[in-house]
Amino acid sequence: MHFSRQKGLSLFSVLLVMIVLGAILVLGMKVMPVYSEYAEVRQAITALSAQSNVGELSVRRDFNQRAAVAGIASIKGENLVVVTGGNYVYIRAAYQREVPLFSNVSLLFKFDTQAGQPPQ
Repeated sequence: MHFSRQKGLSLFSVLLVMIVLGAILVLGMKVMPVYSEYAEVRQAITALSAQSNVGELSVRRDFNQRAAVAGIASIKGENLVVVTGGNYVYIRAAYQREVPLFSNVSLLFKFDTQAGQPPQ
């Protein structure tokens, strides 16, 4: 008598694969908005550092306006390091964002980006 072996995954294996894929999907859905916001922050400070003959308060105010439009909530204009001179603007944004996963488990993201000509 010749028996053929079954091929494929067992019910337990299918459930395990679905749990792992679900966890990866949930993690991705929580992490993607954080990096999307970081990209908006980088874009805003890069655009603001291209200006010339502007003051520190003007840069901070313009950042707050851009942040309101782009949905940036993790950092405000008051938290930026802004150095302005005759023809240059240097901006540094260093901030943290905590994303809760479940119960008392969270992810902490630390961002530090800069744009413009650093002061000598």
